[in-house]
Amino acid sequence: MAFKTDSGDDLAAMSDINVTPLVDVMLVLLIIFMVTAPLMTQGLTVALPPAEGEGLESKGTDPATVTITVGGAVYLDDVAVGRGDLELTLGTMLRGRRVKQAMLRADRSVPYGEVVRVMDVMNRAGVEQLGMLTQPLEDGDAGRGR
Repeated sequence: MAFKTDSGDDLAAMSDINVTPLVDVMLVLLIIFMVTAPLMTQGLTVALPPAEGEGLESKGTDPATVTITVGGAVYLDDVAVGRGDLELTLGTMLRGRRVKQAMLRADRSVPYGEVVRVMDVMNRAGVEQLGMLTQPLEDGDAGRGR
């Protein structure tokens, strides 16, 4: 508790709030959040297989994106879901949409059988239009076998 010193009574209680410590704490918290916020956003790193051809544009739709990483982890719109939960989660997401469209991103080293199993789950979840994401074919990749 602080006491006034400018009045005649030296022991009278001061009724003003001292906001300096509050401002100091808030500035420290602001700096901490500004430094840590970029570290909290992390994307999924997937080495997509190269392919020739034109990219298709999905006009007016926001397709769900299913990602399969090197370790076999399955993500729906960058949120980790298991293969067992994918059908329920994706089905619930697509139920409210007019166009039931999804995109599949699979790392090039994921076995073909795993990709087919995830595609089967997506089919059971109600996906009607499926696109597979690839990276553009570079000049050095033209002579290599796929």
